[in-house]
Amino acid sequence: MGGWFAHPIFKNGDYPEVMKTRIHDRSLAAGLSKSRLPEFTEDEKRSISGTYDFFGFNHYTTVLAYNLNYPPIISSFDADRGVASIADRSWPTSGSFWLKMTPFGFRRILNWLKEEYNNPTIYVTENGVSRRGDPELNDTDRIYYLRSYINEALKAVQEDKVDLRGYTVWSVMDNFEWATGYAERFGVHFVNRSDPSLPRIPKASAKFYASVVRCNGFPDPAQGPHPCLQQPEDAKPTTSPDRQEEVPFLGLMLGTTEAQMALYILFSLVLLGACGLALLLYKYCRLSKQGGSQPTQQELSPISSF
Repeated sequence: MGGWFAHPIFKNGDYPEVMKTRIHDRSLAAGLSKSRLPEFTEDEKRSISGTYDFFGFNHYTTVLAYNLNYPPIISSFDADRGVASIADRSWPTSGSFWLKMTPFGFRRILNWLKEEYNNPTIYVTENGVSRRGDPELNDTDRIYYLRSYINEALKAVQEDKVDLRGYTVWSVMDNFEWATGYAERFGVHFVNRSDPSLPRIPKASAKFYASVVRCNGFPDPAQGPHPCLQQPEDAKPTTSPDRQEEVPFLGLMLGTTEAQMALYILFSLVLLGACGLALLLYKYCRLSKQGGSQPTQQELSPISSF
């Protein structure tokens, strides 16, 4: 993905040679007369190359890759790149099937970006880990993830001289995560959606991350407790949220908020169906009335037929 999108902008305005060669060869093997990959003109290359201010980088996990050759007839992203990926079973899991905690990979990919694209200014725009199940405010696994990943980023800056200028954790609060909805929680704040006021309750990871920000890093434990580790006076204690009561709805067990929303949707669909049926009946009655009241040919003519 980096070569596909970043190479034209950060390198020479064109796709990587390995990408162009592979797709060209697979296209010809599939019976096409030319490559499926569009070609940039020389003017386009000059317009694209170097058009950046910084490298915005989202990173969550690392995978192990190996060669996998697909038949030429298959045209897809996976087939064209010719690799498959797996994860080591020993890596800690998360609330997302695709996300394993692999902090060592963070430093490696930051170094790869430095070497591949001539050490651009990098801002990590997303980095975080998910959880599933009942809301848990004492999210020690997320604290482990954040501490480990931020520490690897720190090594990349101080030891490897990567030009990393900023870091953003994903995310400030639990939110809607695409196809998984609210089932996967990435937030360092829990949002109680059964409360109309939607209170944001800080998790333990929020307080840990706040201490990293206050201290601008990790204080040396050998030097004793650092003042930046002290909780602010206005910090509220972390308490576990009440477990949301589940209710049966059409054979499913849903939380009260989800069941209420499902009931509203079901009522809206029933109302919409009733309105549609009424409209159809109205049109049918009008057509029937018009058909029954049409005058005959004899009624239309003033002259009697023989």
